[in-house]
Amino acid sequence: MVPRRLYTWNVALLILLGLHAPAANAAPIEFTGNVPNDFNPATNPGVVVTPVSDNPLNIGQTAADTANGWVSGWSIQDIRTYYNASNDTLYVGIDTFKNPNGQYAPFGQANGDPTGTPTGDDPAHLGGDKSIAIAFAPVSTTNPSQPGTPLVIAGVPADKSQSGAGIDGFTVSKYNAATAVDGLGYQFGKTLPQNTGNLAFDPTPAHPQLEFTITNFSKIPGLNPSSGFWIEMYAGSAMDQVGEAGLGWTMVPVTAAQNIPEPTTWLAWTLVAGAAACRFRGRIRERS
Repeated sequence: MVPRRLYTWNVALLILLGLHAPAANAAPIEFTGNVPNDFNPATNPGVVVTPVSDNPLNIGQTAADTANGWVSGWSIQDIRTYYNASNDTLYVGIDTFKNPNGQYAPFGQANGDPTGTPTGDDPAHLGGDKSIAIAFAPVSTTNPSQPGTPLVIAGVPADKSQSGAGIDGFTVSKYNAATAVDGLGYQFGKTLPQNTGNLAFDPTPAHPQLEFTITNFSKIPGLNPSSGFWIEMYAGSAMDQVGEAGLGWTMVPVTAAQNIPEPTTWLAWTLVAGAAACRFRGRIRERS
């Protein structure tokens, strides 16, 4: 017969090993092209939401587009980031606005047509000089309230000669300060294949929002994800009749879920404590 105190220890061990699930934010994000669903801070506390605008019409789209009930695919509400330390990958989602009918235009669809129909000055596949560019800088070592020297830039270059091998020319590249006069969309330097993850989808009505990854994020010289980082963003084109979206240098903290024990874990530890107390009392009886 198994002693009762050993049975209690075994039950506690089984609960601890079999029922305690890992923290919710330990898993990679599965991209679907719907940023609010994929990067939901309510279900993944590691997600950081960086606001860009609270007005879908702030970029200055045409009156005709607004009359159609459309919202430009350049109009960005926020940028969502999630750093997964287990695979050293930064996940990035660009959250655009829905139109009054609850539809997203594909990202980069300047006129906001939710069907994604291209036009002469609004080409498909982020073509022409269409660009999404997010630059990354570390926290300044001399002044933590300011960005350090920009290190890398990710997205789709306006100058397609700087495009990478990813979908729509997606790339992660060195930040080229020498072309700053031309704007962020032109500041893509040498491609960094070791850091170039994936652009999940060419934006379409089925997958309208932009999502991508940067791999080996902590290995970018000068970046320390645990300290946070700074981002600057540009999205737009000079070809269309719609304004561009932008975000000046903004600090992004890196957060992690609190490892709050689940009810089964509390039960397991209670059993462990109880078993330990029983064992201690048994030893006292044996000595007496």
